[in-house]
Amino acid sequence: MRQSSRLSRQMSGSGQTDVAERIAKAERIIGFLRQRYPTKTAENVAADLGCSADTVQKMMERCSTPNVMTFGRMILQYGPAFLAAVYPKAPKWLDEAARDEALRELRDQQRRIQEQLDALGA
Repeated sequence: MRQSSRLSRQMSGSGQTDVAERIAKAERIIGFLRQRYPTKTAENVAADLGCSADTVQKMMERCSTPNVMTFGRMILQYGPAFLAAVYPKAPKWLDEAARDEALRELRDQQRRIQEQLDALGA
């Protein structure tokens, strides 16, 4: 037990976990997920991540950060926009990646709308 405690301190850089920062990070994660899915958030996120809706719901209710595996799945699923939302003081490259992703999504939407307009003869 002593050895795992020492390892934990070494990895975190301190002997204490910054609880306020963990809560703030959890709130940013939950905010991102709710913005993406305003209704049935837990169910939709669970479908995206391939996990149980109960797991996501418990994380949201407790305002806790996801475990490392779930966090990794979130990064893979939601990309740079997710990371930029979770880490507001992100490096420039992450801001640029999130912006590029948002532009790509908007252009895809624009293309789909134009296709629909063309199909209607507008």
